[in-house]
Amino acid sequence: MSHPTSVVLTLASLALLPIAHSQSANYEKLLADRDQRIEEALQDYQAFLSEIGDERLELVSEINRLENLLVKRRDERTKAQRSAETLQIDLERINQRISEMDTQLQYNSGVLSEYLNNFESRLHIAEDQRHREPLFKIRTELDSVDDLPENRIPIFFQAIDAGIERQEALLGGLPFEGRAITPTGGVKDGTILVLGPTAYFHSAGGSHTGFLEFNPGTIEPRLKPFPSDFNEEVSQLFSTGKGSLIVDASQGKANLLKEAKGSALQHLAKGGWVGYAILALGGLSLLVAILKMFDLRATTIDLTADPRSVAKSSIQDDSHVAEDSISDVKGPVRKVLSTGIEFAKAGPELALEAMETVIVQQRPRLQRFLPFLATTAAVAPLMGLLGTVVGMIKTFTLIEVFGTGDAKSLSSGISEALITTELGLIVAIPALVLHGVFSRMMRSRIAAMEDVADVFGRQLSKEKALSADDQRTRV
Repeated sequence: MSHPTSVVLTLASLALLPIAHSQSANYEKLLADRDQRIEEALQDYQAFLSEIGDERLELVSEINRLENLLVKRRDERTKAQRSAETLQIDLERINQRISEMDTQLQYNSGVLSEYLNNFESRLHIAEDQRHREPLFKIRTELDSVDDLPENRIPIFFQAIDAGIERQEALLGGLPFEGRAITPTGGVKDGTILVLGPTAYFHSAGGSHTGFLEFNPGTIEPRLKPFPSDFNEEVSQLFSTGKGSLIVDASQGKANLLKEAKGSALQHLAKGGWVGYAILALGGLSLLVAILKMFDLRATTIDLTADPRSVAKSSIQDDSHVAEDSISDVKGPVRKVLSTGIEFAKAGPELALEAMETVIVQQRPRLQRFLPFLATTAAVAPLMGLLGTVVGMIKTFTLIEVFGTGDAKSLSSGISEALITTELGLIVAIPALVLHGVFSRMMRSRIAAMEDVADVFGRQLSKEKALSADDQRTRV
């Protein structure tokens, strides 16, 4: 008996036979279709390769052209960079040059401005009447423009032209019409002649001639008349152009300085009460110095007697013989030796002590008046400083009242401040020098007396030792 499963498989195989035949036909068709498609693809590929080859040649050619163009552009860029660097360097040089020229213009403008200021300040007061309007015009134009040098320098050239014109005119004298204030206070018209640093004036009627100088508070200069016997020559000079002139190169300042300097008493009077106190202290210290000089002369050290021989005589001989040996000795040395003779028999130690006592007693006499000189040397500068403070207080008081515009009103306080310092130093320096000299002389005298006492004492000790040896020998 057959198995049911085998029967089923057999039936299924029989059913699939027509289906497999159909699939084989389709497969062949698919293969044929595939081959055809592969052939077409190969043909397309060949055509594509051919097309790519043509395009590749064009691309290679284009790449070569672009590379050449790139090289060219790089060269152009390099040249452009070098050119730009060169232009940058040139631009920096140009800017530097412009900056230097601008600095030079600023400097030139400053120099010209200073020239204008000096030109105005160095004009004689009488020339102000001639140059007032041109200078005012220049100043007005300078105020109307900005601070750029190129705008101001041409205006400054006008001042240079005016200065050159003035110098050329001054070579032979510069006459022009002007006005002057007479000594009585009136104003006269006349001719002004500027010759070098001096200006002369000759009135229209010839009644007033002389120098012209600054007059505070007025525009016109002040007339300082010539001597009366010189008026005729000056009038001839102004009328004919030939004649003689009095020349004052200081423009009157020499006479003003002489008048301002004054006498020695006027100079001392400016120091005020502090100055008089310093002078009194200086006079007193001078008197003390003179007294001290005579005092030192009275205490001169006389070394005509030999202390050794005097000591030997005071031991071996009678004391009267020793006193006679120093009869010609003068000054404190005689008192020292006399004391040594008096105590010689008592022993060298006691004699030396007694002589030193005499020297100590002489020291105050030799030192007297010296402390006063030392005090003067210390106090005088302090008094000068006090006068300086007093003068400055007076000056600031005047400034508070009158301001700083009037220097003449301040001169009294400043003079007192400076003169008292001067007087203090004048008194202190000689006092200090004299104190040093006298102190040196005093110390030398004391040293000489101490040396005499020391020699006298050693000789006494020697004589005492010799006497003791003689006594032991006799024994």
